[in-house]
Amino acid sequence: MGGSLYSSPVKRGRWRDADTHRDGWGVQTPTALPPDAPSVRYAATSPVTLRSTGEEISRRAVLTSASALALSACGPRDAQSQSVPADLPPLKTVAPFRVGACVQALHLDDPALSALLARQVGQLTPEWEMKMEYIVQPDGSFRFDAPDRIAAFARAHGMALLGHTLVWYAQSPPAFERLDESRIGFADAYRNYIHAVAGRYRGQAVGWDVVNEAVAEDGAGWRDSLWAQRLGAFDHIALAYRTAREADPQATLLLNDYNLEYMPKKRATFLKLAERLLASGAPLTGLGTQMHVAADIAPGKITTMIRELASLGLPIHVSELDVSLTRADNKLLSRGELQRRQTAVYAEAAEAFMALPPRQRFAFTLWGLRDRDSWLKKENASDAPAPFDDAGRPKAGAAALVEAFRA
Repeated sequence: MGGSLYSSPVKRGRWRDADTHRDGWGVQTPTALPPDAPSVRYAATSPVTLRSTGEEISRRAVLTSASALALSACGPRDAQSQSVPADLPPLKTVAPFRVGACVQALHLDDPALSALLARQVGQLTPEWEMKMEYIVQPDGSFRFDAPDRIAAFARAHGMALLGHTLVWYAQSPPAFERLDESRIGFADAYRNYIHAVAGRYRGQAVGWDVVNEAVAEDGAGWRDSLWAQRLGAFDHIALAYRTAREADPQATLLLNDYNLEYMPKKRATFLKLAERLLASGAPLTGLGTQMHVAADIAPGKITTMIRELASLGLPIHVSELDVSLTRADNKLLSRGELQRRQTAVYAEAAEAFMALPPRQRFAFTLWGLRDRDSWLKKENASDAPAPFDDAGRPKAGAAALVEAFRA
């Protein structure tokens, strides 16, 4: 255990709200501004120019897909028929940025996976054990045994640690729902939690997904949550960033979301939220795109999304990449064709990320190195979304990543 929601309240930091233009202490309700209000471009940055056009970035992916179509006409092929060099180098040795993977504490009991992680990646993200659902106990106390174990493994192997995640609409622990406010105010308990978690890994965590999945699925505004109801739809987000910065002055503070490549409206709302945070003075310093995608995603969608996210000039984190075979909408595609398209998707994602200016390449994280460990494998046992197979052997997707990272 380590701390509690009811610990002595952390000192409230003084801040100036960009919407109300007033100084204040703690939480303050700004002048109403709907989520779809016209955006204000962050004055400190300007849209960046990628090294090549979207069409050029995805060229190899398109060619790979075209080759796959020709091959599929000759009959089904197994994934291993796609050429994978026997001497494929580790991902982390060829990428000019951190390559990461998610992990659960129990995964570290598997010597084969531990060795694969140590060989392939230089950054770890706790898959779920650094979220409120694990840390906050029914009585309001905190437990850190599992995230501490992951952090210790990362430290022992010279890896960076990515904190995931401080605030998520989908989790509202009972200890918060029935908080005894005669002992502590809700805002102070919220800040205590963020200070306890981000502060614990200060100096080791290179970044935090401070707020996860804030935008409504259809892009029509922001998600409702306990945090929004008690602290304000925008205020709870801004407060989370200010508190995280107090707890860790150096870590990159990210806004993370999913389906940004599939849904332009959601992507636009995500960017407007980022702009409003920046305009308010909140210390948002990076953007995360999860990228849980299907193998039949249209070529170019990923490239377009990364280019648009880069327009704010902030570092970009490909934060949870996997490429599902079974979630593909086109059910007429053969398994072999889906596998080849999967390789093309990995190639496009890596090439689009490589096209960013070096200062905007925060990290490139895979949501599971091996198929057997993926959450998608548990959803559908026939899926194989990762770049390494069940035994940890590199698939064509891993080879595509290496080729792109070498460029």
